[in-house]
Amino acid sequence: MPTVLIGRDAQVDALLDTLASDLASLGIDVLRGPPAAGGHALVYDADRDGLLFAQADVAVFPSRHILPRALMARAPRLHGIVSPTIGLDGVDLPAAKAMGIIVGHGAVPENVVSMAEATVMLILMLRYQPLRSRAVLQGTLPRPASTADARWARMAQGCTIGLAGFGRIGQAVAERLRGFGCTLLVADHPSLDRAAARRLDAQVLPWPTVLAHSDILSLHANVSPGGGTLLDAQALALMKPGACLVNTARGQLVDEAALHAALREGRLAGAALDTFAIEPLPADSPLRRLDNVFLTPHLVGQTRDMYAALQAACLENVTRILAGKLPLHCKNPEAEPAWRARLAARLPAGA
Repeated sequence: MPTVLIGRDAQVDALLDTLASDLASLGIDVLRGPPAAGGHALVYDADRDGLLFAQADVAVFPSRHILPRALMARAPRLHGIVSPTIGLDGVDLPAAKAMGIIVGHGAVPENVVSMAEATVMLILMLRYQPLRSRAVLQGTLPRPASTADARWARMAQGCTIGLAGFGRIGQAVAERLRGFGCTLLVADHPSLDRAAARRLDAQVLPWPTVLAHSDILSLHANVSPGGGTLLDAQALALMKPGACLVNTARGQLVDEAALHAALREGRLAGAALDTFAIEPLPADSPLRRLDNVFLTPHLVGQTRDMYAALQAACLENVTRILAGKLPLHCKNPEAEPAWRARLAARLPAGA
């Protein structure tokens, strides 16, 4: 009987609990991993978790869980990893390919569309600042004078928006922003889909150039194990004075202390942040005390539509891998030959 190891994480526990129940109803053995501590990534440990992974045919865990290469190498039965969401920050993809471990994730269309729509909403909020208009209605802010300089809202049309990361979500954001008449800049990267950039009328430019010319910078990059900060103090210093930042990707991409300084000093006009280095965002975070920052708790794009699709996709990804089929949403299809060789090596002679 196959065995599936399912992690625990407060942010997606209901999804993972349902998956465990669904798999058990199919006669599949389910093991549960250790819980992630609130606000911190969980690094699986060879001494603590080695036996769990040694028993698992497939492991399911979210992006805040990190599976070291050394532990993958000590899991002889493991031939599949599934993330319940689109993120795969904790999976060493080159190691998975080398070992013949196939990786599935929640790259459902509803995930991409929800996050793209939410990102565009935040961009428009930074341009139009509806919270200030609401403050006028509530009587906590005076109505602005009838002059251009007194108005805070700015059109999206003609705005230059830089995108760091141009995968499915980055491209979906660009596609939606085209309708607003924005100028789109995309930070160059070796794996960039240049055909998609041309199709979406986005200019591919070096990262420093994107920083210097963007009115709004929107982050859509991944975080790789051991990867550095994308937007550190040096990069923030290169940003156009008065620019804004949107981050719906990963909090680890941003040096939050340096960002706080840039916002407090007025070098940046504002930010809309849905994700943070530590989640939940600590109550004493200085970002909470800034009035030019719009904060949401890694929730802004998590629609009902998305979660219904993620639940179904996670179950199908796991059952397909157990049946010797590629997952519905496969992150590393190039690993298929090594994966099939790993599966064949597990079969008894004559099977």
